[in-house]
Amino acid sequence: MTLKRRSFLAATAAAPAALAAPALASNRRTLQMVMSWSHNLPGLAVIAYDFARFTEALTDGEVTVDVAAAGELVGPLEVFDAVGSGAADCYHSTPIYLAGQWRASAFFGQVPFGLTALEHMGWMYHGGGQDLQHRHFRDLFNLICFTAGQTGIQMGGWFNREINSLEDFRGLTMRMPGLAGEVMRRVGVNAMMIPAQEIFPALQAGTIDATALQGPWLDTVSGFQQHARYYYAPGWQEVNSAGEVGFNADLWDELPDRHKAAMERAIQAANSINCGAWAYNNAIFFETLRNEHDVDVRVFPDDVIDALATASNDLLVEIGQDDERAAEVFESYDTFFRQVATYSVATEVPFFKARERQMARI
Repeated sequence: MTLKRRSFLAATAAAPAALAAPALASNRRTLQMVMSWSHNLPGLAVIAYDFARFTEALTDGEVTVDVAAAGELVGPLEVFDAVGSGAADCYHSTPIYLAGQWRASAFFGQVPFGLTALEHMGWMYHGGGQDLQHRHFRDLFNLICFTAGQTGIQMGGWFNREINSLEDFRGLTMRMPGLAGEVMRRVGVNAMMIPAQEIFPALQAGTIDATALQGPWLDTVSGFQQHARYYYAPGWQEVNSAGEVGFNADLWDELPDRHKAAMERAIQAANSINCGAWAYNNAIFFETLRNEHDVDVRVFPDDVIDALATASNDLLVEIGQDDERAAEVFESYDTFFRQVATYSVATEVPFFKARERQMARI
């Protein structure tokens, strides 16, 4: 779904500033970027700023990027329509926020029990994922997108009561976006889609009983430990959550090749740095949660994992039957998943068991 530029601007007339087409002067161009995050949201907003900084450096100042936070020009879930319509030039967000319009969008960001960060980049860069996204997002949304941001394996979420069995899930109201929200609904949870910056007040007010956002870094800064004691693993719902920088497809086609190449490298650099940021900060803040906030870290019971895995598998197969485009994406994703999961189970699972034994000795 796309919006005409004039109608979109009319609909956002009350915004603090007007959206504009790229400014051109003396072979210099300024792109208006909108993002789904507040300026200071750790681990996420920085990707947009790194992209802007690297782009300016790699183009010798010929391209600059003006970054607007969620709510300044458009809402956090409106960035896709804004850019697709040409009302803004580019965005940083996550494709899971597009799953309400086309469910297969989620494969490019996160799926329950899906690919890890490195595996996701393997599929996107080498397994055809990026080419599929370019083709289908151009046709459906007038967008050209590039993976930018990888959170890695997340935590399963914060709960204000213990989860000892699947029955304890039933009746909970939980913030859970994307496909994982649908999985939760299938096992009896009232799953809600709430933008990241709105989770804390919802948890504080008791509007939700539980939430999943990311992991110790972002969760701690967001203050969830103040209103939920139990912190569960694993993050089955977001084995990795990939963000993306997306461009208006018509704008992208008009860009000189040297600017396209520079911005792709800027995105890849921001993506790489972001991978390390999550790994580093999650480890630091996990220690803080355990030692300073007395958070009770738990593991989901086996019957919960089994039910979630079954519901997830059923949902992914269903999405693969939505339409021809979804079938093509699912087939590509599923083929690579089976290959890479076979390898990771043979290599990484034994290693982490060995690491657990090592940690018990030091």
